[in-house]
Amino acid sequence: MSPHAAADIDGITIDLGKIMEPKTNNHLVIEGAGGLLVPLNDTDTIFDLIQPDYKVIVVSRHYLGSINHTLLTIERLQQKKVEIGIIFSGDEHPTTEEIILKKTKATFLGRINEEPRFDKAVILEYATKFQHALLHF
Repeated sequence: MSPHAAADIDGITIDLGKIMEPKTNNHLVIEGAGGLLVPLNDTDTIFDLIQPDYKVIVVSRHYLGSINHTLLTIERLQQKKVEIGIIFSGDEHPTTEEIILKKTKATFLGRINEEPRFDKAVILEYATKFQHALLHF
């Protein structure tokens, strides 16, 4: 469910001016609730929340249309001149991944494979695997 639909259920309107980034000395991850153009209200989208100094990680999962979807997403992000990294999700598809990286120049951060389950051990394995790439992104 999109943020604007969830807000409608609660009888409220999401006001971009009231959304505040928490103050922290740690790294902050902000999840983009389904994609760049997902509506927050009648006029604003997730895209409008992204600040020029943010680093944005796009997760691209392989399916019919994923090249187009990923390229459109990254093209839109490039309008804000943010730094863009990409994580591929699912089994490796070399031709798909190569063309996306070639066309976008996004930083390849890694891959999340098809996993039979995600538990603490699997998450720790990926955190360790991505740690270097994320620290240098």
